[in-house]
Amino acid sequence: MTTSPKDALRSSLLNARRERTSEQRADDNAAWCAGVRELLTPAMRIAAYHPLGAEPGGPNFVETVAALCKEVYLPISGKNGELLWTLYVGPEAMRPGALGIAEPVGQRHSSDILAQLDLILAPAMAVSESGMRLGKGAGYYDRALTPLPTGHPPVVALVHSTEVREVPFEEHDRPVDGILTERGMRWL
Repeated sequence: MTTSPKDALRSSLLNARRERTSEQRADDNAAWCAGVRELLTPAMRIAAYHPLGAEPGGPNFVETVAALCKEVYLPISGKNGELLWTLYVGPEAMRPGALGIAEPVGQRHSSDILAQLDLILAPAMAVSESGMRLGKGAGYYDRALTPLPTGHPPVVALVHSTEVREVPFEEHDRPVDGILTERGMRWL
């Protein structure tokens, strides 16, 4: 069985994330939380994610984001690789979902709701200078983001500064509009 260039890169990036010390992770997560403080306003309605393992943002990310804007929608893994979105109303309304990921309890919306939001914060393994995003490989975010017009709403991918690099991509992949690293925000 051969490994695709995307899978090989994902594996390398995941290993690099796992090798970071707990102090490095804490510093990086604090920097991402500071970065969203600069990006969000109290009137904004956004979509974000609940960071898993070594994903950018850390354990305080969702609470930080929720305190900074009007509404935050979090993803739920749906059938056939589709994401559903539920309004986050606090940690007491989170339950383990089908994949063991903490998910909000409440009304579920299709990804069509994303077009009504002001900003989408998306996890990524890497992002190119041109905005091409490399995800974990299941295609959940690709399916959710592809129908949206580029830039409406803007999508900001969170990655380490070392993960801003060329990534393999396909014609159907949708570029993101900005990159937030532990070193700061950059619009593309």
